Amino acid sequence: MSTDKETQATATPILAHWKMREVLKRYPQLLETLVEIDPKFAALRNPVMRRVQGQLVTVAQAARVAGLEPATLVTMLNHAVGVVDTNPAEPAPEPTPPPTASTWPDDAPIAVELDVRPYQARGEEPFSAIMAAVAQVPVGQVLRLLNTFEPLPLYEVLAKRGFIARSTQRGADDWEILFLNSGQPGSVPDPVNTSTVTPPAERTDEPLDWQAATASVTIDVSELVPPEPLVKIMEALVALPPGESLLVHHVRRPMHLYPRLDELGYRHETREISAGQIEVLIHKPIGAGEASA
Repeated sequence: MSTDKETQATATPILAHWKMREVLKRYPQLLETLVEIDPKFAALRNPVMRRVQGQLVTVAQAARVAGLEPATLVTMLNHAVGVVDTNPAEPAPEPTPPPTASTWPDDAPIAVELDVRPYQARGEEPFSAIMAAVAQVPVGQVLRLLNTFEPLPLYEVLAKRGFIARSTQRGADDWEILFLNSGQPGSVPDPVNTSTVTPPAERTDEPLDWQAATASVTIDVSELVPPEPLVKIMEALVALPPGESLLVHHVRRPMHLYPRLDELGYRHETREISAGQIEVLIHKPIGAGEASA
């Protein structure tokens, strides 16, 4: 029988920069702790929502969503797993403000409006719908997003696509966020690669080689019901070595999968073999983002 001191000694302290995916992978019991801290986190009970949001949201960002200081949430989570003495030397992360423009055009029209509050009420993951809406916004125009909280991780995701943001809290669980397509992607730096060996960059403008798919991993999701195909594909991509491809047999075009692959930097092509028979070839480039499992 282990003692509290033994538990504290074996548990790894949770840090503010950890992604929620890592937190819940190490300590799945903390899901209910998070829900007790703030009911907004109940959405993480949905496996698809947990896979997507867990990859995007850090502990510090989750704290801001709950209206807490990052250090407070870190302490609460560590206490819940038996870690009392966390590392006091870890610097408090700087808040992540929305990327803003020095001058916001007064006449920038709203191209698309999207209210994701009904998605959250149904326990559905709205990231795919948001990315599909983003793809419809021309340069110089705006996406108007209505949400139940300030979507902090989304600022960085869309900044890489050239979007700058203005956010307004209109009431409890009621936020309006305007995303202007500035036409200047890459305003947020990519993560620094600390490896000593820099892999050669892969070209992304060449078509995928369908013939080479015979040497890649193949899965069949034809008989699965949503969201199981999406989950199985993402799990297969986690295990897929960089530089290789995944061939997926499906009955329909996985429209919710495409924006997620684009965000991760995966190349993909789809071809229709016959009615109700689709193949999707997904290539995992070296150095691309990691799929959430």
